[in-house]
Amino acid sequence: MGKVKQAIQELEEKVNEIVQNSEDITLAEVQTILFKKEFLLDRNPYFLDEKEVTRVYNKAVWEKDNQEEYIGD
Repeated sequence: MGKVKQAIQELEEKVNEIVQNSEDITLAEVQTILFKKEFLLDRNPYFLDEKEVTRVYNKAVWEKDNQEEYIGD
């Protein structure tokens, strides 16, 4: 697996974990968690990519609300 694809997959897994384990969490809160708990430990640059985090967050929230996998992108 390429490094970029792997980094984005790690971002998706982490955001999904945060969203699934939270009753009601905002995008800003997810971004803060990614920065404080993940980026400083991991150095995955996608954890700070606002556009990518927003895309992954919206996907995770949709999947949680609809209880099925999002196939849009």
